[in-house]
Amino acid sequence: MTTDATIPMNEPQTLAQRLAQGRIPAPDAERYAMILAEALRRIHEAGQVHGGVSPASIMLTRSGLELGPTPHTKGIITPYTAPELLQDQAPDSRSDLFAFGAVLYEMFSGRRAFEGDGPAALSAAINTSTPPSCGSPAVDRLIRNCLAKDPSRRWQRIHKVLMEIKLLAISARRAEAPAAVRYEPADDAGLRAEMQQLEGRVAARLQACEKTVAEIQRAAAELRGQLAAVNARLAAACEQQVSIPEGFLEAAEARIAARIGWDPEAGGERIVRLEQGLNAARKHIATLHDSVAEDFLDFEQGLKSQSDAIQSARTAMAQTDDLVERVVEALESLQSAILEPRAERAVAMK
Repeated sequence: MTTDATIPMNEPQTLAQRLAQGRIPAPDAERYAMILAEALRRIHEAGQVHGGVSPASIMLTRSGLELGPTPHTKGIITPYTAPELLQDQAPDSRSDLFAFGAVLYEMFSGRRAFEGDGPAALSAAINTSTPPSCGSPAVDRLIRNCLAKDPSRRWQRIHKVLMEIKLLAISARRAEAPAAVRYEPADDAGLRAEMQQLEGRVAARLQACEKTVAEIQRAAAELRGQLAAVNARLAAACEQQVSIPEGFLEAAEARIAARIGWDPEAGGERIVRLEQGLNAARKHIATLHDSVAEDFLDFEQGLKSQSDAIQSARTAMAQTDDLVERVVEALESLQSAILEPRAERAVAMK
């Protein structure tokens, strides 16, 4: 089978130009998807966002492809624009994942995930429509988790997508192996069982990773709620609090005493009442200050608790990522050890 990897490239070509010629063969689409996911992974791990992933920003090379810089398309709606960007939200890694899913769908199916005659129709398609199946349930599942309308329902990190693409490539390679290669004598039954167990462990680890991401999101939501509550209490305290400049009370007492000095007895009673009122005001202000201080202390403790929980979840996720990557590499090595010698034996027998 002829693939894109064997087609000579005399002139630079973008992925958009290649897609204009039709769908890309599955093996090449998987390879391109893996290279593109790796490029996005490096960008996101550096704390940055591409913000303009599209076939026009991807250049095909002899070794695969390269993701170019973000094009100047601010305010322009394309079939790869994430729904939240249509609401003037800032792009983040999840909007890159949406664009990645749209590009992936186009490579595997040969058609765009979202189309419309004009910006309004295209926006409506992005916000409401779901692309039809591209013909592979495994690829459909991968794309569906990238193209969710709600950013919180997408896969949250490109690392998850990369692992899924690797597993997809492993499954496709095993399924497409010739019958002579896929034949499994009795002494290889143990290797097959071990491979299936490894695949099950990978799936379990990926589910655990998704659960960890959900826990981080819940912790962040709880932290935002605490911030809103503290802000509300501070606003209420500020409305009640009356600021009294330093020395104002003493000056007021002196002026009142001077004005009522001609009637000492009446003045004494008024001064006593005034002092009582001023003391009450001082106590009220002190109580407000104490309340605000307690609110800040509670907020700091809550913030530290949430920060510790988020850091713990991130550490667990990083450990899970490392384990999943090692297991996937083990699967690839095990598959090569099984399939390649059998392929050589099959050729020798022919």
